[in-house]
Amino acid sequence: MFASEKVRRTIEVVFVISCVVVSGFTQAAPIATNTALPLSDEELIVRQQLVVARSSGRPGAQTQIDRLESRTVFGYGVTSRLALFSVLPVVQINRDFGNVNDSEFGLGDAALFARYEVFRADKPGRTVRIAPYAGIRVPTGRDGKTGDGSVDFFGGIVATVASTQWVLDSQVRYDDNREADGFKRGDLVTLESSFQLRLAPAQVVFDTKGFVFGVIELSATKSERNRVGGVIDPNSGGFQLSVTPGIQYSTRRWIADFGVKLPLVSDLNGSALESDFAVLTSIRVNF
Repeated sequence: MFASEKVRRTIEVVFVISCVVVSGFTQAAPIATNTALPLSDEELIVRQQLVVARSSGRPGAQTQIDRLESRTVFGYGVTSRLALFSVLPVVQINRDFGNVNDSEFGLGDAALFARYEVFRADKPGRTVRIAPYAGIRVPTGRDGKTGDGSVDFFGGIVATVASTQWVLDSQVRYDDNREADGFKRGDLVTLESSFQLRLAPAQVVFDTKGFVFGVIELSATKSERNRVGGVIDPNSGGFQLSVTPGIQYSTRRWIADFGVKLPLVSDLNGSALESDFAVLTSIRVNF
C-alpha cells in the first residue's frame, strides 16, 4: 500500500513539473518583454493588453503627452520551434504643449515577427530555451499622428530559463527605424529582463488550478537622435532605465497580469520628454 502511494505521488509530481515547464506561455510570462518559451504545434495565443502612459518635460516645462494604447497580439505555433506573431495597436494620444493642445485616435503601426527556437535543454523541473526573432513594423497608423509612416525593421534574441518555482527571460533587441516624409525616428537598442517568482500555492499538487506570480522587470534603452529633413533633432535620443513590478495569475488556459513601469534613470538629450509612468494590464488565452 505504501509503495503504491509513493508511486502515485511520484507520477503526480512529474505531471505537474511537465505542465509548468512544457506549457511555457500558459504558466508564467513576462509583462512587457519577450520570452523564448515555445508555442505548441498549431497552438494559438491571443493577448489583449492595455497600456496607459504619460511623458512630460523637465520641471517647469508645460509639456505633457498622455497615451492610451490597446494592443491585440496573436501568436501561432507553426511548428514546435517556429512561432509567428502579429501586434495591432489602437491608440489615443493627447498632447499638451501649454497653449497648444491636440488629440488623436486611431490605428497605430502594426508589427509582424517570427521567432525560432535554436537551442533547448530540458531536465526534470527546469528548461533552457534560446530563440532569435525578427520582424517588420508597417505604417497602418496615420503619418505624424498615430504612426510614423515608415516601414521599420527590428530583431533580437531572447533566452529563457524556467523552473517549477520561477522563470527568467532576458532579451536584446535592435530597432532599425527608417525615414518617411522627411522624419526619421532614432534607432533603438534595448536590453530587458523579467523575473517571475511563484508566490502561491506554496505546494503544487495534482489538482492545482492556478498560480500567482510576482514579477519584476528591468528595461534599458539607448536611442539615437531623431532626424527632421535630414537635420538632427537635438531634443531627442538618450538613455533610459526603468523598472516594472507586477503581479500575475496563471492557469493552464489563460494568464492575467498587471504592472506599473517606472523610470529609474533618464539621461535624455536637450528637452526631450521623459517617461513618468506606464500602467500595463493584459489577459492572454491559448487555444
